[in-house]
Order: sequence, then structure tokens, then C-alpha cells
Amino acid sequence: MLELSIFDYGIIVAYLGLLFTIGYFVKGKVHNLTDYFLAGRRITLPIFVVTLVSTWYGGLLGVGELSFNYGIVNWVTQDLFWYISYLFFAFFLASKIHKSRLYTIPDQLERFYDKKSRFVGAIFNFIMVTPAPYILSMGLIFSILFGWEPWIGVVFGTLVIVFYTIRGGFIADIYTDFLQFFLMMFGVALVIPFAFLTYGGFDFLTNNLPATHFTFTGTWTTQMILVWGFIAFWTLVDPGFYQRCYAAKDSKIPKKGILISVGFWMLFDICTTFTGMYARAASNAGLLNVESATTSYISIADAVLPPVLIGIFLTGVIATIMSTADSFTFLGAMNLSHDIYKKTFRPKASEKKEMLATKIGILITAGFATILALFFESIVAMWYTIGTVGISALLVPVLAGFFYKGRKSPLAALLSMILGSFVSIVWFIHGYMNLDEWGWPQYICGIEPMYPGLIVSFIVFVTVTFIHVRRMK
Repeated sequence: MLELSIFDYGIIVAYLGLLFTIGYFVKGKVHNLTDYFLAGRRITLPIFVVTLVSTWYGGLLGVGELSFNYGIVNWVTQDLFWYISYLFFAFFLASKIHKSRLYTIPDQLERFYDKKSRFVGAIFNFIMVTPAPYILSMGLIFSILFGWEPWIGVVFGTLVIVFYTIRGGFIADIYTDFLQFFLMMFGVALVIPFAFLTYGGFDFLTNNLPATHFTFTGTWTTQMILVWGFIAFWTLVDPGFYQRCYAAKDSKIPKKGILISVGFWMLFDICTTFTGMYARAASNAGLLNVESATTSYISIADAVLPPVLIGIFLTGVIATIMSTADSFTFLGAMNLSHDIYKKTFRPKASEKKEMLATKIGILITAGFATILALFFESIVAMWYTIGTVGISALLVPVLAGFFYKGRKSPLAALLSMILGSFVSIVWFIHGYMNLDEWGWPQYICGIEPMYPGLIVSFIVFVTVTFIHVRRMK
């Protein structure tokens, strides 16, 4: 537990109080289902940027874990690859998604293929938007701040999110994102100048870090680095990006908004990478006690920041995590209510019933994520597992839907999702049943699970499309 001043605790409590206040009053802004799901499709460019930037960076503690342990390779795997993916999305997908006037990724799958593809896609979409990594992060933060058991922090953080998300839907998400954006950008940037003044500049880092911390590959194999490159394709099938494109006021906003967002992410990424490296250097020099790589950001902030500023920093960390956790919770609920309840089982359900189903879906999504968060110990491991399975299922049929102009086969989409994900899951199971002496999974032929998953998904899609379309002729 950190030793904070009453002013620091006051800042954190004031932030949490604002979230409850927003949740209480925002309900009056919701008049129909489109308001609840997409803020009435009226979001402007500044709102688009604020909500996208804040939502997309909830894995702050996971990034800290990587930069502390490995250095610059964190920037390559968690930033550089993602910038490329963002740019591809902005130039080739954003406008198409907006013009489709839909609600979710499974909506797109039904448009491209059929209702069975929608249903299976909704299951994998739900897996990809589980807020479990971010709920685990909240549990760790509240444990450090208040001395609670991690599970108590997990439950408390989840209850806060559930309260304002149920009441205001996507509109509540946007209101809280405004607050979280400014806290996130300012709070996390505080550590670097104070670490520089406390420990020294670049010479301090080079003298106290392994040389591999300054290389683009670190201690990682090329295969592992490239796997994270494929995980960056998450962007191309990320429900949060799609939701914001659907909600934009006009078709030009998504592209412009993503390009502006990349600039903010670049600034943020520089701060996060060097904060983790400073924490490792100070730890190696015997100047900082770091309990774990996952909480290294908290340790260094506590060491270098004065009262009030440490409170702002910690509030920024909480805001960064919550901004993603609330969005993913709501997106998971939309999957359950819109894609499964209404589109599969109750096609004649009214808007009122669909909104009620979404509120129940928020509780189910949050409950599922809480259980998952208590099962995993590593945020990075959770990202890796969820990303591998979800991308192996969705990437090929979604991109083929947008870019393949020939006759599409619903059977190809269905089988590519099922078999691609099945192969990656089997690969994971085999690896974790055969751990090495350090506890690392030993995958078949040393190949990471995403490769066979994507390869099988692609081969199945192409083969079945060719056979099925020929038969349909």
C-alpha cells in the first residue's frame, strides 16, 4: 500500500465521484437505441479523437511490464506495428465502415455472408472485447492504493463501470472519455521529467540497463516479435474502432480522427516506454524497490513525484484503464443483446427490450470478465491469448468481406472462423501441457499458436470459397 497524502486521496476520490455523477445525470440524454449504442451517430471530430485515444490504451500496466522487462522492443511490438495497422484502417476501412450504417462487426459478417456467420462471429467478437485485462489492472491499482485484496479492487472497479455504463450507454462512455483523456495524457507524462531530475538523463539509463533494452529485438526471437505484429491486426477487427466509425457524424471524420489519434498515441507511447525503462534502471541501480514488473509504473511514480502530482498521476493511470474497461464492457453487452439476443433469437424485439437486454448484457460481460481476471496473473499473457484466438477466427473473413469482390461463400466464412480458432486453441493447450523448466509453454515445432491458426483460416476460406462458389454456379 502506498503512503499518500490526504490531497492525493482527495484527487482520486473526486475523480471516482465525477464518474458516479456523470452516470447519474447522463441517462436523460438517451432517447432511443441509436443514442444508447452510437450516441445518435452525431459524434464530431474532437469527440471521435478523445474517445478513441482514451479507449484504446487501457493496457498501461501491461505495457509497463514489457518495457520494464525488455526495453525498446516494447515500442516495436506494442506501438510501431500498431501504427501501421491504424494507418491501414484509416485509409482503407474507416470510410467503408461508416457508410455501411450498421452497429457491430457481426452486422458486417451478416452483410457479407449470412446469419450463421454473424452468430459465430459474435461469439469471437465477445471474446475479443472482454474487459478482463483492464479489470485485472484496476484490481492491482486499487490493491496498491488502499491495501485491499486484488479481488476486492476488481469487484469495486467493475461496480463503478457498470453503474454509469448501464445508465448512459455509449453517451456515458463519451462523457467519461473526455475526463479520462485529459487525465491520461497529463498524468502519465508527469513521470519522465521528474525521473530525469531524480536519476539523470540517458547516461543513467545506458549505465544501468542491459544493452538489449536499447535494441529493437531485445531478447525476443524474430518469430515472437512477428506474432505481436499479427496481434496488431487486432485493430482491423476491433469493435471499438468500428463503433466509433459507425457513430461519426460524417464519413470524413473516421479517417481524420484516426490520423490525429496516432499523433497522441505516439506521444503517450514515448512516455510509457521510457517510464518502464527508468523504473528498471533505478531498480538495477539499487535506488528503487520494485515489487513486480506489472506495477513498476506505480513504484517509480511513488519514488519521484511529490504530493498532489502523485495523486494526479495515479488518477491518470486509473482513468487510462477505466476508459478501456467501460468501452469493452459495453461492446460485449452489445454483442449479447444486438447480435445474439435480437438478431438470432428475438428478431421482432422492440428497441426497449433490446436496451434492457444490453443492460443485462453489461452485467454478464462484467461478471465473465471478473472471473477471467481472477484466473490470470499476467496482463500480457491475457492479451496474447485473447488476441491470438480472436484474430485467428475473425481476420480472414472480415477482410475478405471488405476486399474480395468475387462471389462470397457463407460456408467458407463459417468454417474459417471455427477451424482457425480451433487450431490456435489446440496449439495453446499443447504448449501449456508441456512447460519447460522455467514454466514457458513449448508449442508444437516451436511455432506460436497464431501462425497455424491464421494459415488454417486462410486456406479453409480460399478452398471452400473456390469449391462452394463453383457448385453454386
